[in-house]
Amino acid sequence: MVDDNSAILTLVRDLLEGEGYTVFIAGDAEAAITLYQDHRSAVALLLTDVMMPNMNGLELADHILRLEPRMPVLLMSGTEGAGGGFGCIAKPFKPADLIGRVGELLETRQPHRTAAA
Repeated sequence: MVDDNSAILTLVRDLLEGEGYTVFIAGDAEAAITLYQDHRSAVALLLTDVMMPNMNGLELADHILRLEPRMPVLLMSGTEGAGGGFGCIAKPFKPADLIGRVGELLETRQPHRTAAA
């Protein structure tokens, strides 16, 4: 999970760990890439904020997908329609909605960029 807001990192980590998930957290995209490289076999989903300094969530998702093309991606955004073709959940979200979206993506383990119509 990647977000430049430490309160959101803590909140979402605690929520997902309470559901039995192991959660790696990073405060920016560069740290997330390093974490992914160090724990590649244990990472099953990229959950990232869209708006972050230096490298945004869309750029991070593209980078991770070059390394693991089938990695499910869920973007969190305060802006409607900011998903860039990936799964997106709008902030603020209800805990049950986030847990449901994460579970769906992990269940299917499909690449989640939607094709242009």
